[in-house]
Amino acid sequence: MVQDKTSKKLLIRLCIFGLLILSAYTILIIKLWHEQVSMGSAHLEKISRQSIRRIRTPALRGRIYSADGHILADNIPRYDVRFYLAEMRRPGRRSKTVKYILGVAAELAVAIDRKSSLTKAQLIYHMNIKPGLPMTIFTNLNPKELGILHEIKHNYRGLDIEVTPERTYPNNSFAAHILGFTRKADPKKAQDRKQFFYYLPDLTGKRGVEKLFNNAVIKSKSGKIRGLSGLPGSRLVMVDHRGFVHRTISTDIEAMNGNDIYLTLDFRAQKIAEQLLQNKKGTIILLDADNGAVLAMASNPDFNPNIFTSGNRKAINKLYHTPGQPLLNRATSGTYTPGSIIKPLTAIALLENGLNPDAIVNCDGATWIGDARIRCASWRSGGHGEMNIVDAIKHSCNDFFIEQGTTLSMEQLRDIFSSAGVGRRTGFSLPEKSGLAPSREYKKRVYKISWNKYDTGLLAIGQGIITITPLQAAVYCAAIANGGTLRRPYILQDIRDQFGNLLYAQSPAQTGHLAASEQTLEIIRQGMWQVVQSPDGSGKNAANSKIKLSGKTGTAEIGSRSNRRNNTWFICFGTVKNRTYALVIMVENGISGGKTCAPLASQFFTRWLKDLPAK
Repeated sequence: MVQDKTSKKLLIRLCIFGLLILSAYTILIIKLWHEQVSMGSAHLEKISRQSIRRIRTPALRGRIYSADGHILADNIPRYDVRFYLAEMRRPGRRSKTVKYILGVAAELAVAIDRKSSLTKAQLIYHMNIKPGLPMTIFTNLNPKELGILHEIKHNYRGLDIEVTPERTYPNNSFAAHILGFTRKADPKKAQDRKQFFYYLPDLTGKRGVEKLFNNAVIKSKSGKIRGLSGLPGSRLVMVDHRGFVHRTISTDIEAMNGNDIYLTLDFRAQKIAEQLLQNKKGTIILLDADNGAVLAMASNPDFNPNIFTSGNRKAINKLYHTPGQPLLNRATSGTYTPGSIIKPLTAIALLENGLNPDAIVNCDGATWIGDARIRCASWRSGGHGEMNIVDAIKHSCNDFFIEQGTTLSMEQLRDIFSSAGVGRRTGFSLPEKSGLAPSREYKKRVYKISWNKYDTGLLAIGQGIITITPLQAAVYCAAIANGGTLRRPYILQDIRDQFGNLLYAQSPAQTGHLAASEQTLEIIRQGMWQVVQSPDGSGKNAANSKIKLSGKTGTAEIGSRSNRRNNTWFICFGTVKNRTYALVIMVENGISGGKTCAPLASQFFTRWLKDLPAK
């Protein structure tokens, strides 16, 4: 009986033990099923994330062309060595990783016979601030260096040789103030930063056309048209267990190239204008007077935008601190006292306010306003003698314009100047200044005294409280030529895709009208014709055999008595082959408009129109 009870207890124990073992196996099977089947896809995704990297690839930037098809901004392939720092981590302290990476850079430098510029501080900064970006170690590999590195790159984890499109300006400083330059975009500000394990940023425009049409979306009948920046793509690369980027799996998303921009610039006209400004501070602007297209816009001193592409910080910083302000576009952002190029507008004000065109002023070389005397250019010879309004424009007679100008109020002069665009931006798409329109309030606020007759006399000859930009002068000069219409100057001709298909064409726009009748404008044009075409005109040095010009000289005195200097001007227009052009030349620290700038106008048209028969 006792034995039966013992056997029964043993059997129960065996059953319980068997059930425990069976339960354990059941749990194990369920767990294995859960991990391998139910969670299998999740584990595969984790494994994939550990071995596959998604890299953002920037799009190829659109090119910039002149109106006649010359490439002004292009892209060239550049081969760079990049370190993917996340793949180069070493076990243990961070200092081991830093030491390892610096050692790899030094070994590569020896292999290709270069000096490594990578410093510990640069590396740590990159690891802290830009951990998701590959770090560029060597740039612009030549064929020999490229061959050496291709042979040894598999010995180093996290190293890759990337082909990078580099922005290049094949004509160096040509039209630099118009084109601007590019820099790499800041990934920290990118909206798509979190979508990629590694982020290669786009080039982004920082000045000029590069900035203006960087991400610009222009609305047209066919929809929205993008600018120079394309749409980025991405590629998937395989990284092995040691961190080697050993192959590209696929291109996840194809990058879409940016569109090409065609400017209104005439290549030869721009080149000649820049050559004429060498060793001078100033600007030359050529407009199509009938539609406002900018055919040339040169400013000197200039700069080479390739400096910004190179990333040479020392050279870039030097540009910002170079005397002469080479980054300043004097055509649009330089503001200057106009001097006598304002006299055609003063003449309009006089005629529109009732002056008889035959009215005579006897110029004796100077005009007194109270106790102040303002000299005429003819003061040494005793004056110009009897002058009507056409003669006064021809000889740029201060006496005439002061004596007649002071019969008008400041407001009457200002209204005509304002109708010509003085004191407001022209509407040009690149950054520009508005200049300074004459104002009683401005004088009271700045000089603490009221406007007086002396101020009006100065204003009538383009001195005193008034400044303009050369582009404003070009616009009103064109308006005098075309019948009074102020056109918005424009630089964009059209936008095309990478295959040359036209996507958008710019249309001219009117921004205002000179407050002058056609009869008044005809008198003004007669005077400006005499300036150049008469043997004793103030701008006779602009005469040439290619185009008959009408113009106006200007010499504006600036600075203190101990540092008096002249900003010199010449504005002109002429028609050839049914096209009318307006040209403005401004040179700082010149002799006079007639001696400094007028000869440049003659040289410009002689060279630019060299293939045309003489007139």
